[in-house]
Amino acid sequence: MKIKDTLKAWSDAEINLVAQDSSTFDYNDRWIIRWYFFGSCDICTQAMELSDNDFQYFYRETLRHIGIPNDEIEESIGVWMLDKINQNEMTVIERGALNFRQFKDNPNGVGGLKECFLKFSKSYNNESSSES
Repeated sequence: MKIKDTLKAWSDAEINLVAQDSSTFDYNDRWIIRWYFFGSCDICTQAMELSDNDFQYFYRETLRHIGIPNDEIEESIGVWMLDKINQNEMTVIERGALNFRQFKDNPNGVGGLKECFLKFSKSYNNESSSES
């Protein structure tokens, strides 16, 4: 499987575990998604010893596949390039990187994105508690 296809399959698997229609994600939810898959794309391109330009390509393609607006994708890249990633963003990035390593053995997803939603998404937590 090619890198781009692997990242798309990974994003599909993790999004499916969140059990939300991706069109319903608000800005905060997309923030979680952007930084989670930043970590996944980063660890993937580092393992393949690819360049920062390659990382940006795969990151953009993965987020476009999910349906993240271009301006939000570029916002994340700008934060990264200016070295302005905050602690919450770093927490989500680390979770995305760690869980991506488990994808080979867990092709249906690991659930790390869902953990990040439980920790950082107000709308997801409200929906989860109303379903119980």
